[in-house]
This record gives sequence, C-alpha cells and structure tokens, in this order.
Amino acid sequence: MVETLTGTNRSAGLSVQELIKYDTHEVPEYLSRESAMPPGPTRVPAEFYFSREHHEREMEQLWKHVWQMACHEDDLPNVGDYMPYEIGELSFLIVHTAEDEFKAFRNACLHRGRRLKERAGKKTHELRCPFHAWAWHLDGSIKEIPCQWDFPYVVKEEQNLPEVPVGRWGRFLFINPDPDCEPFEEFLDDFPDNFVLLPYEKRHKVAEVRKVIRANWKVAQDAFAESWHVFSTHPQVVWGFGDCNAQFDAFKNYSRQHNPAGAPSPHLEGIEWTPLPPSTDGVPRERHAFTGAIYERRPDGNVDVTMPDGRSGVFTQQAVWVEGELGHADLHLCQWVAGPQVEESLRMAVPEDLDPNNTGGKLEENGASPGENGSTPDGSELYAQIEDDRPPAPAEPQTRDERIRATAAVRAKAANDMREAMRPLLGDLMDKVSDTELTGNIYYNLFPNLMPSSSWGPLAIWFRFRPNGSNPEECIMEAICVAPTPEGTEPPPAPPVHELDVDDSWTLAPEIGGLAMVMDQDTGNMPWVQKGVHSLEGGALQLADYNEMKLRHFYAVLETYLEREW
Repeated sequence: MVETLTGTNRSAGLSVQELIKYDTHEVPEYLSRESAMPPGPTRVPAEFYFSREHHEREMEQLWKHVWQMACHEDDLPNVGDYMPYEIGELSFLIVHTAEDEFKAFRNACLHRGRRLKERAGKKTHELRCPFHAWAWHLDGSIKEIPCQWDFPYVVKEEQNLPEVPVGRWGRFLFINPDPDCEPFEEFLDDFPDNFVLLPYEKRHKVAEVRKVIRANWKVAQDAFAESWHVFSTHPQVVWGFGDCNAQFDAFKNYSRQHNPAGAPSPHLEGIEWTPLPPSTDGVPRERHAFTGAIYERRPDGNVDVTMPDGRSGVFTQQAVWVEGELGHADLHLCQWVAGPQVEESLRMAVPEDLDPNNTGGKLEENGASPGENGSTPDGSELYAQIEDDRPPAPAEPQTRDERIRATAAVRAKAANDMREAMRPLLGDLMDKVSDTELTGNIYYNLFPNLMPSSSWGPLAIWFRFRPNGSNPEECIMEAICVAPTPEGTEPPPAPPVHELDVDDSWTLAPEIGGLAMVMDQDTGNMPWVQKGVHSLEGGALQLADYNEMKLRHFYAVLETYLEREW
C-alpha cells in the first residue's frame, strides 16, 4: 500500500535533481546543490516538549541569546510606530525611531517595571509609562522623571532604556537579547542567497494570522518541517505532491525542503485510483488515494464513506462510526469533507496541469445523485459510474526516464501558466525564473523558529512558532502573508494581526486562502502529539535520517545553544 523498503537510503520516487535536468529555464545554483546531513539516528527526549525545567533552560540558553524575527517593517511604517514582541515571559519594544531606523528596547519601565506598551501603537512622540509617567525619547534616551527630586540617588543620564541589537533582512526586523551576540550577518550566513531574483526587500506584508496551539512550540514547528506525513495527514493532495521524495538540505543555521510538485507520491506506486472530480452540486467529497473509498458530506454534517466493493458507513467529522457495515474511516478525510470549508475559489487542490492522473472531470456529466439524507442509494452503482471514467491504462509501463520527461513536461506547462499570470506584476523578470521555482514547494527553517517560503506566486506564507508565556505545553503559531511589491510603488501598511481563538478553524482567516483547510489537518494532530509524548515508551522520539533532516538539523543546532557557556 505504501512505499517501505527501496534498497537505498532514499525514496524510489522521482527526485528533484532528476526533474530539474529537464527544466525549460536555467535552474539557479542554490537549487542544484545538495547538502545532506550525515545519516545517523536522532533521539529527542520527550521531556523537551513538556518539562518546565527544560522550558526554563531554553529561555536562559536559547531565547536570551539567539537572533529571532520580531516583526516586519510594514508593521511600523511611520516614525513613532511601535510594537511589542514577546518570547516566553520576556517582552521587547520595537520602535520606528527615525527615517529608515528601528530600535528595540526591553519593554519595562526602569522605575517599577511596568510594561511600557502592551499593544502596538502609531505615531507616538515619546515612550511614556502609564503608571508614573516616566518618559523616554523615541531613541530610548531619558526625557523626563516626574518628581525627580525624590530620586536623589538616580543619575538621570544613566536612565536610558536598555537597547537590544536589531538586525534587518528582507524587511523583517530581528532582535537578539544578548548585547554580545554574533553579528546578524554571520548568523544568516548565505541564507539570503536563496532569494536573489526576487528578494524579500521587494515584497510587503499583507496579513498575519495568530493562534494559540495546545502543544509545545517544537511540536508545532516539527509538524511543518517534514513532508512525509502528507500521505497520511493530507491524502487529498498526494496525486501531485512528491512527499517522501522531497530533497532536504542542511546548512549553518537553516535547512531547506523542496517537494517536486507534479510528481505523484511514491506511495501511489501500483495504485490505480484517480482523483475524484468535484460533485455537480458542490457537496464536498474526496476519494481516498490508497483505499479508493469515496468520502462525501451529508446534509446532517456527517460523512458517507463508500468502499470500492460497495460497503459503506456513516461517520462523524471526527471519524466516529454512526451506522453501516463499514466500521472504520480516515480521520483526516472525514475532517476534510465535513469540517469547516473555504470558498471554492480558495480551495487548496492539485491544479489540473500538475495532476498527471487527471480524469478530465467527466464525472460532472454523470455524477451520482444523493439519496435520502444525502446518502448514495447504492455504493457499487456510484463506483461503477466513476470507474467508467477512468482513463485506459497505458499499453506498456513507462520507463523511469519516460516518467521523468512526462512529469517535467507537466511542470513546464504549469510553470509557463504561472509566468504569464505573474508577468503583469513582475514583468520580464518572470523569464528568468525556472520551472522548479514556480512549481516546487520550497520551504526553509531559519533557526530557531521561522519558516520562510520562496514562493513566486501572488502570496508567500511564512510560519513562526513561539512559546506561549511560561506554559511549555502551549505555543503561539503565526501565518505571515507576504506579496510582491509592484515596481515603483510604496508598500502599504500591514493590517492588524488577525487573532483566532484556540478552538477556531483556520478557515476563519480568508487571508491564508485554501491552505487553511490543510492547516486545520496539521494543527489537529498537535494536541494529540502533546498528550502522547507524556506516555512515550523509552521517553524519546526517533527521527528519520533523511525525511526528518530538518528536524535533526534543528535539534543539533539547539544542542549547541543548550550546552554553550554564555
């Protein structure tokens, strides 16, 4: 059913390097190189995810000494704009102090310690404490001490706000609480070289969505740092998403994954099912890529599941059996079809051009009609209608080279469509962009907690993960949306952060489009991982050599911080 042993230390699926040889445009050097970590098992102590002692160790050894993204310049477009940045129990205040100048201060009044600002603000001319009105100029120099005569031991000139170092890259603002930290440029190393054609200095922030997750920040981040969970957690996208045949690379303080879009999951080898076209009446439905089962939402909010042999059952959104001969259903597909939806125009689906198994949508002409209560009157009849539309099998199996060329051709067409779609915004620059940059899923992990994308589409979505105060079993997850800035225009100010409640669906944030439904699947796993690590046999997680290289790299770098004598 799924790929297990291949005889090598890699997936047998089509690789990134095989596909880019047939790219119609020059592939940049940074995508042609490979930089894998040496193999070897990595075991992570389970207590890293729930121990208060370990949380406090991270606060002391990591967060007080590491470069970390605090905000974006578009959050502070005007002189006098400010924004607090919190990490654990620590708080810093980022201030637009002068034209093209930003500073960061510890967000605490030097009198009684009250936070100077508890939320973002605009165009202030000073930083004044709301408690007893001590005041500072925007650059942090002391301005006024009310009743200064009552502090005979205080030297006013020594009461400037303590600054912390600020670094700028891609119009993002980074801080480091350690005044003796390594230079920001040394920390980044060659990371900016991955974004030369369309640097993030030429993009602007358009949205930020924030949500508390009931899981440690590393549990949440780890879930997005590998892609071989896709076949299990996101079975609806495996038709054109190379999951375990992704390329992973590790460098100094960052790692990278590159999934070859258009290449089907290697787990589909030998499986004949084709993706299920949308229903004619818009009812959400999906075919399970591995079992062939059809999942369709009922009017009562439950899910009809019909197997290829006609067996069927009714299940809740949480895959709890309600009735029927069939007793088991896939949790993630039940959630996908019965859970919160986004508008069809925003759906995250495999584009037709990137789907090598596309059925052509003929089912729309003869799709089955739901029976009473939305159920299909006869599961075998529904399957017979769908199977009639299956394209004939090729007379002979394709050779690997033929599969590579065919997949490369599909990717080239999709890339050309993207070039033309983006040309009104980016002009002739699109002629320099390779097929793999336009069709591949390329994500980075910049240590410790930032996940940038190199997207060439109209929107790039970054993730950030932070501890939620002093609770090691919760975190703050943010999706940050960045768009190309048209030549000759000024970027608009970023809108306020969209705060979701802890139990809200990501679909309540239309800013992130169809990815919201995928994120619901991902974050749905996280609280159960958090609960599970408490009961883990042996007290340690086991990480895969290659598919979890980004995780292995993160924990290797984390260890250097935890063991360092500052």
